[in-house]
Amino acid sequence: MKKLLLILTLLITSIGFAQEQAIYKQVVSEFQNNYNEGNIVSIFNMFNDDFKKVLTLEKTKAFFKEEVNREALGKIKSIDYTDTVRSGHNYIINFENGIYNAYFMVGTDNKLEFFQVNSIKKKK
Repeated sequence: MKKLLLILTLLITSIGFAQEQAIYKQVVSEFQNNYNEGNIVSIFNMFNDDFKKVLTLEKTKAFFKEEVNREALGKIKSIDYTDTVRSGHNYIINFENGIYNAYFMVGTDNKLEFFQVNSIKKKK
């Protein structure tokens, strides 16, 4: 009986943590709005102070121009939560002209501590 209760408790706990948190919805929505408006400076301002030291404004602009290629991908149509890994959330970003994976990690100050966006690798 104790094993059943333990398994049930773990299952309920994991289901609760596998849901997108409200703060992530807010941050991801703000990211989408800033991206679609072409406002990279506002995206940079979403970073916490430590992340700003790693990904400077110049690097952020270069990232969205070269790595993500804003012009080719177009605007974000939707961002869909997939799962939670460690303390961040994984998403699928649907652009007008492509689909990418994204990982967002939001700190206690509701600022981005880390984010990563990369193309989905096609299976051969």
